[in-house]
Amino acid sequence: MPARDNGAASHNAGRKPDPAGRSRELLLRILSSAVILPPVILLFWVGGPYFLALVTVVAAVMAWEWANLVAPRCPASLRRLAGLIGALMVLAASLAFEKPAALIMLIALPLAFAFAVRIGSGNWAPQLLPGLFLALCPAIAIHWIREMPELGLETALWLAFSVVVTDVAAYGAGRTIGGPKLWARVSPSKTWAGLFGGMAGSAGLGAVLGTSIETADPVLLAGIGAVIAIVAQAGDFAESAVKRAFGAKDSGRLIPGHGGILDRVDGQIAVLPLAAALMLLSGKSMLLWSWP
Repeated sequence: MPARDNGAASHNAGRKPDPAGRSRELLLRILSSAVILPPVILLFWVGGPYFLALVTVVAAVMAWEWANLVAPRCPASLRRLAGLIGALMVLAASLAFEKPAALIMLIALPLAFAFAVRIGSGNWAPQLLPGLFLALCPAIAIHWIREMPELGLETALWLAFSVVVTDVAAYGAGRTIGGPKLWARVSPSKTWAGLFGGMAGSAGLGAVLGTSIETADPVLLAGIGAVIAIVAQAGDFAESAVKRAFGAKDSGRLIPGHGGILDRVDGQIAVLPLAAALMLLSGKSMLLWSWP
């Protein structure tokens, strides 16, 4: 058995990458992004119930993809129910900002889901429940940030695009420079060059934004941007570790060329709740922070 494994590894190691396949995948990614981004940005801009509808749908898909990833043998009806409960939890959390009584619903929903899972088909709750909170936290965080009374739209777009720029810059730097791997056992394609490239890209975006907002500090936002890149990369590694543990390449196939929603928002899952918590403690947007 070891000899066969080593032979297969040697054979795969000797195979050259397919440039045409990579080009097709890159083209598919670009086309998918061109279709998806405009309506998403429009809903960011409009805000209110329309943006809440967007994050609710995204949270439902995230919870459903998580269920498919970690419990593929669980009945399909329960996996779909996980998506529905994920959406309802986001709605309950959004109501709780103005009506604290909605917190009762927020607590009751996962408990009711766990009970339904237990009664319906065995003990799948330990696998499925984390997906509900994985979907809830970034969804309600970005909704709260977007609805902040001062610079909410700008802050939400900056955080979201900082993660996107991190991914793009890290991909470009990693492919161009190469070099030592960050954590090859979990994510073989990630390199130190990619990490520093992502940090530089996100820092650059923060600096540019800081020069365009009168009350912002470009240097501070550049530093925050670099930290955002590190946190986003940590989220990427966490999702890669989960996929590797369950033998999956992608979290789903919903977005052509990109995989699933979880694959696209893994960095956001780590960044958005942390950013929202820090802004909640400070009482203002990061764009208004200043040096102590």
